Amino acid sequence: MADIAHVFVLMMENRSFDHLFGLAGLDGVTPPPASWNFLAGAADRIASDPPHEFDDVAAQIGGTPPMSGFGTGAAAALAMRGFGPGTLPVISQLAQEFVLFDNWYSSMPGPTWPNRFFAHAASSGGLDNSPDSLTSAASETVHSLGFSFENGTLFDSLAAAGKKWRVYHADAFPQVLAIRGLVGGFFNGDTFRTISPKDADDAFAHDLHDNYDVDYTFIEPNYGLLSGNFADGNSQHPVGSMRAGEQFIQYVYETIRNAPVWPRCALLLTWDEHGGFFDHRVPPAAVPPGDANTNGARAEKPCHFAFDRLGVRVPALLISPWAPRGKTGSQLFPRAADAAQDTAFDHASIVRSVRELFGIGKPLTQRDATSPAWTAALLDTCRTSGSDGPRTLGAPLTPALAAAGAAASAATAAAATAAATVGGAAVSTAAATAAHAGAAQASAAIAPGATQVNEFATIAHALDLQMAQDLGGVPAIQDRALFGARLHAQPGVGVHATAVQAGAGAGPGPGAGAPAGSAAHGPDTQAVTDYVSYVARLAQAHKRRHGHR
Repeated sequence: MADIAHVFVLMMENRSFDHLFGLAGLDGVTPPPASWNFLAGAADRIASDPPHEFDDVAAQIGGTPPMSGFGTGAAAALAMRGFGPGTLPVISQLAQEFVLFDNWYSSMPGPTWPNRFFAHAASSGGLDNSPDSLTSAASETVHSLGFSFENGTLFDSLAAAGKKWRVYHADAFPQVLAIRGLVGGFFNGDTFRTISPKDADDAFAHDLHDNYDVDYTFIEPNYGLLSGNFADGNSQHPVGSMRAGEQFIQYVYETIRNAPVWPRCALLLTWDEHGGFFDHRVPPAAVPPGDANTNGARAEKPCHFAFDRLGVRVPALLISPWAPRGKTGSQLFPRAADAAQDTAFDHASIVRSVRELFGIGKPLTQRDATSPAWTAALLDTCRTSGSDGPRTLGAPLTPALAAAGAAASAATAAAATAAATVGGAAVSTAAATAAHAGAAQASAAIAPGATQVNEFATIAHALDLQMAQDLGGVPAIQDRALFGARLHAQPGVGVHATAVQAGAGAGPGPGAGAPAGSAAHGPDTQAVTDYVSYVARLAQAHKRRHGHR
């Protein structure tokens, strides 16, 4: 039996299995049939990601034959491109050295938030679409506004069993903070730590070489949200760089591989959902979680999904000296003769496997209870030293390949525009772009209604009170009046025209920066973005003050 004392999970963003591995030329991986016209030449980054909200995914996996919805619409030229041999050397080498699951699916046919919740609770609590930006920001910063789950989360089960858990985050605000009850630990204690590959004193590397005693570790990349468009992150969100994501994955792997924990650890690397990119495998049926619908109404557009089907296939890699070398999930878990469908893993398998490894708790949901565990892939004997995994990996995408990717991006964008025709009449570039823009981009162009504004003002007030207490009276209370003015933008109230500079020192007082006699004529939508940035800076100041990295 495998001797595993430490489990690490790194969840990246928005890539399907075929998009990353279908054309990579790896042994054991079946490429999409040629009839799909799925081609190599995916770019290092693209201007906007293919649509992947619930309705979009329903269209993509539907049609005749199934999965034919990717090849239509303005985003088809982007969705139908994958990475060819040698273009993703880091994850390709990991796939050759360890286990690549070609039978792992996102947990439901939809976007990031519900799928990430399945990794923590084997359920999304009924959430089947993205929450709006206001709900997202509020849930990650105010304790009482977090997303809740009837039977709790894996973190709760670990804590109840006396097991230690920790989250390392490269982003200022990890998505896991949206779970109710976790915000307090973010500001106090050691359950949340940063991971900074470019920092010589990175907490992750330091901790792993210092008698690391954490049983379960969840790692979140930098999403690039504070830049407003994902471009500066390393999560492999399509607007960001694949090269940056490969560098981050390489750093996480090499840090763990060269740490004392390596002989007794397992690292699971996966992607939360497909991001609108093509995959040819039809998502199989799934067992609904069966828990209470605690979060469904918080979607911006609830779709009342039954959670009886998995989402689009995504890659997952099991990396450990206890993992067999160069195997795929379908080789290790072949379809049983009497089975109705192939063995299908999803993010709930993380919960199931961690519970089994550490012998903790009962299943959180029916999905947890029925999901296969990847622990069955582990060897009974550890691979011998020297063959237990490379200490270093090959370099990520070269600058030349990145440049080639940029050229491919321009070509595919042009193809998308050319393909956007209706009745023979070409659609304008602007219209084509709008047609496949993400829901977040579309909603950002719409001014929040009065209800949202009032809700945000209430959230801002509660958050400011908490921040003022945590930071010992740093200027949070002063700034509430400023943001209130910008959010309500009442006639005769000055609108502050610049972003708040919130750090460990003083900030602008009420109405600072407002032109004399100025009057506002509608809600200031930029205030929401500025406020999230402001909160992130306060959080970082707080962590610096209390010695957290």
